Amino acid sequence: MLKAAAAEVAKRQSTSRLSNAAKSLNGIFAVNKPPGISCTGLLDYFKRNIGRNSSGIPFAAHYERENELRKTGKKVFRRKYQLDLRVGHGGTLDVEAAGVLLVGIDKGCKLLNQYLTGGKTYMATGRMGVVTDTRDAEGKILEIHDTKYASCDAVQQALPQFIGDINQVPPVYSALKVDGKRLYEYARKGEPILDSIRSRKVHVEDIRLLYFNNSLNQHWGQKVALPDDIADYFVSGRYQWDSRNGSKMQVGDMMAPYCNSPDLPVFQLLIKSGGGVYVRSLIHDLGVQLGCGAFMASLVRIAQGPLRLDRDTINPEDLPYIDRVMNAIRHTENVIAKNRAI
Repeated sequence: MLKAAAAEVAKRQSTSRLSNAAKSLNGIFAVNKPPGISCTGLLDYFKRNIGRNSSGIPFAAHYERENELRKTGKKVFRRKYQLDLRVGHGGTLDVEAAGVLLVGIDKGCKLLNQYLTGGKTYMATGRMGVVTDTRDAEGKILEIHDTKYASCDAVQQALPQFIGDINQVPPVYSALKVDGKRLYEYARKGEPILDSIRSRKVHVEDIRLLYFNNSLNQHWGQKVALPDDIADYFVSGRYQWDSRNGSKMQVGDMMAPYCNSPDLPVFQLLIKSGGGVYVRSLIHDLGVQLGCGAFMASLVRIAQGPLRLDRDTINPEDLPYIDRVMNAIRHTENVIAKNRAI
């Protein structure tokens, strides 16, 4: 009985020390979000493990648990956090997207607002010939089109129409709210909502075609290699192409198994935009303009404001360490200060 009481006291003291150390964190920093986990899931890992150092749950284990929860298709109910720590993120990335994610702690959460509308840079890969309900490789196939006339020249000629202030309709599968509910909640239940989704004016500063290749092996440009861990996910992981699938793709099928089919022309874009731009919708609209349909196959945010991927980000495995997060906050403050001085 005494041992149990002593253990409980020790646990409370340890939690108190951890809480005080964690509450000393204040500001914003950037983390390299991997594909396959939601922004909420990543912050959940941070809040449950900050200050635990090597005794925290390995990120790989948390990542797998998030994937298992996701497969159920049910709403995730998260346990109450042991630490009362205010944490938020600026600029949502889809589950399958990767790259720079800004995280705010305590008063840093208020600073995030200025980054929601600020400049962002993306590297996106699109595939022609298919339209999906999610406008990416995660959805069901709605339309299949002939791509024999898909060409680099056609893409180059169409891109200028998507630069500047443009009107864009957000995807049905998105986190935007209509009447208090997320759009994806309506979509998952099959509830009609399209008429309630209004187009929004967004700003695209620039779009550059980096690479194009079609099924006839007509190619242009130089494909930019993705970081190894991200490439593994998009190419040899979730969307790995199995040649045994052949040309079995049909309307109503899930797109994922066919995402990297060599029969689908592929293109790579570098996009600089303001806040609120859905790259999935941009690529979908480009496909409509070209008359052959298109969907987004991969997305990496390589910059948000002055913060760059890898140069200014820490990895999810660093999140349990207070000193590493503190260093990341200081680094971010320095980068922002230097950028303002220019």
